[in-house]
Amino acid sequence: MRRLTLPMMLAANLVLSAPVQAEGLEDMIGGIAEGLLQQEMDKQAYIAAQNANTAAAYQNYLKKYPKGLYRVNAERALARLGAPVDGSVEAAALAEVKLGITVTQRVAVQRELTRLGYRTYGTDGVWGKNTRTAIATWQRDRKEKATGYVTEAQLKALVKGVVVVPPEDVDPGTLTPVEIEAALKLTRSQRTEVQRQLTALGYDAGVADGLWGAKTRVAIKSWQKANKKTQTGYVTASQVKLIGSQAGSVVPPAPVSGAALEESLLELTVAERVDLQRRLTRLGYDPARTDGTFGAATRRAIGEWQADEGEPVTGYLTADQVRLIRVETGG
Repeated sequence: MRRLTLPMMLAANLVLSAPVQAEGLEDMIGGIAEGLLQQEMDKQAYIAAQNANTAAAYQNYLKKYPKGLYRVNAERALARLGAPVDGSVEAAALAEVKLGITVTQRVAVQRELTRLGYRTYGTDGVWGKNTRTAIATWQRDRKEKATGYVTEAQLKALVKGVVVVPPEDVDPGTLTPVEIEAALKLTRSQRTEVQRQLTALGYDAGVADGLWGAKTRVAIKSWQKANKKTQTGYVTASQVKLIGSQAGSVVPPAPVSGAALEESLLELTVAERVDLQRRLTRLGYDPARTDGTFGAATRRAIGEWQADEGEPVTGYLTADQVRLIRVETGG
């Protein structure tokens, strides 16, 4: 006997169950078939997300199927990965970058989370997947948005007395301009932002990389002269705030891709970058230079290493990848 096709089976059931106008039967069958097709597409999309098993994959599924059959499963997977459900990871990460969290503060946060029972599996100041998951779980238990990235209020809750902005000016009569700037303990991210702000105001600080060389110092001096400040080439806390205030209406936050933003959160020092370039060289990936500057050649080397490791090829490192490179080269 020849097998009935899906439309024929549906038609038979409909005829037996209730009288249907002939002209509407085809539309009804088409609607039911379309619904079944949508369910199958929903299922296949979720299976694809499962196979990838990344936050981006699950977020992409939820974006395509916000009311999908596997929505709850996808949300649980994102919670397990320490990622937000609504795809706002970049916004939360960018907000965390602006806090300028130091390595010492990162270590303190990991220790406090561990003390509270949220395992970070390390207190080295590098916030990888385990630390992000611990933060997200802690946030969820506090009935706050579980993004895996801390806000200023959350940072203060985890580390009492934390400083997330430059301190007030010290007595200029007792310290040199260099010592005054050093006392601010500006993070690499904060230095990069000051360079961007100076350039936006018309004082060319060169490449905004957080490394204040001759060009940045000249830009600071020019800004100081224009604002009737002592021309030292070194900033004070009040000057950092004034530069930011002046640039606030001039330049929007720099757009940063998700991978680049994630790497910026690591706050890798120049020494750490040099070490990673040397390790990549030992593994057979040529960064061209080992000067601590991640240029095109280094990004290409990182991408080649990621491809060989089966990692997403971004050219930017995550905390877990930094650790893996160190393990592969002897720790």
